[in-house]
Amino acid sequence: MQNLPIGIQTFEKIISNDFLYVDKTELIYKLINSGGFYFLSRPRRFGKSLLVSTLKEIFSGNKELFKGLYIYNKIKWETYPVVHISFSSITYSGTSNDFRSKIVDYLYTIAKDYNVSLTTSAISETFKELILNLSKINKVVILIDEYDKPIIDYITNLDKAKENRDVLREFYSSIKDNDQYIKFCFLTGVSKFSKVSVFSGLNNLRDITINDTFANICGITQKELELYFSNRFNSLEQKLNLDYEKLKQKIKHWYNGYSWDGVNTVYNPFSILNFFADGQFKNYWFSTGTPTYLIEKFKQSKFQISDIKSFNVTDVFFDSYELEKFDFRSLLFQTGYLTITKFNIQEMEYTLGYPNNEVKNAFLVNIAAIYIEQEPGDIGYLNNKLKQAIDVGDIDRFVSIIKSIIAKIPYQLHIKKEAYYHTVFYLIMELMGIDIDMEINTSIGRIDGVIELENNIYILEFKYLAENKNAAELLNVAISQIKTKKYFDPYLLKDKSINYLAIVVNKEIVEYKIENRPTF
Repeated sequence: MQNLPIGIQTFEKIISNDFLYVDKTELIYKLINSGGFYFLSRPRRFGKSLLVSTLKEIFSGNKELFKGLYIYNKIKWETYPVVHISFSSITYSGTSNDFRSKIVDYLYTIAKDYNVSLTTSAISETFKELILNLSKINKVVILIDEYDKPIIDYITNLDKAKENRDVLREFYSSIKDNDQYIKFCFLTGVSKFSKVSVFSGLNNLRDITINDTFANICGITQKELELYFSNRFNSLEQKLNLDYEKLKQKIKHWYNGYSWDGVNTVYNPFSILNFFADGQFKNYWFSTGTPTYLIEKFKQSKFQISDIKSFNVTDVFFDSYELEKFDFRSLLFQTGYLTITKFNIQEMEYTLGYPNNEVKNAFLVNIAAIYIEQEPGDIGYLNNKLKQAIDVGDIDRFVSIIKSIIAKIPYQLHIKKEAYYHTVFYLIMELMGIDIDMEINTSIGRIDGVIELENNIYILEFKYLAENKNAAELLNVAISQIKTKKYFDPYLLKDKSINYLAIVVNKEIVEYKIENRPTF
């Protein structure tokens, strides 16, 4: 049984030390034979650096490292000078001048490795000179990993992020001016900034981020999981007391679901490697980086948390990321908190949503901290009781549990708006594993919320108890609103009991009223 390469991003180290390698060289073969200039965006911990390292070994002519892999006998092995730059390896003090200087130093180091001389010191001129001099050996291969790290690291400092973006634009301009000397160019990172903002003029750069041919070039497919990890299932079946099929489905629920074409899905390599190493269902990927800037951006955005659960976009959505102005949901997609769940090729429309249980739960945990200032794990023990109460129609018990959770929210966090309690209620339901839809538009109104269970449907209407208002009157208004606007119409054909649930809130659940819609 091969060792698992957790945290190892170097192809040569994986192969030479007999670590497990999921063979991606068939897709790499297609990549290098169908073009020369590429850009790929993928979330962190998704194997981008390993992909770049693999490309480096191929173009360095290290054929024997690929023995037994798809590409071994498929290409004419030739050695090219490789400019391999990872911006995670370039450290600087924070000033743009120091940033330029460190990039130039990095280029001089590469020149020294190939015994070529450089004479310039300006960032773009140095890069051009390096490409030109290396091309005298053979055509040049350019591999740039984490191209956007100097921007992303300062995403909450817009002025600094812009400075670094301008430096990178200057640096990348050297590629477009020297394409006749370049054999292959591949850039990868987390975020997809527009070509205008970062790759100005580099219009021959092919973006394969949501290309269906290369959708699985990073990540582990279901077929690959069952093939490469087959000898690890037996011990986990015993440890977790699950048969093969149930274990496979649970792993899929937790860690599969990432997609960049709406058809093919993959596992995050970091999560799946750690799962097989530990044998525990935990939030491995999410725990590697606290998304504080994401949480801040959410607080600044116009979106409700329920807006993120599922929504439709066109391809313009994937090209609209700019520092000065961007859709918060686009940031979530690029950083891995959302994925393409469906693609309608006729309408050219994409559906986005959470990829899996790991990402959804962990993201909601962090959002919940904004609204209830307590770890959702502290209320997790109520999960089964909450489900059981609403499943059997014990609304007294159900509301009592919700009320106890809301009562623990510090008074400073309460916002005197009905929408605040919509969000709190939504978060509690989702974290408890109860599927809920919020703010559903109909032809004559908007439903605050709907909980659909196996045998029951609950249509929710919230009212905020402002000063000089009467709770009982508000409950009657809420029930009347459900009836008058026929919020139940979309659910009439379902063979389920329909219930109207009105809730009045003001720093707590003040009153509630439930009515069962009679069947006719």
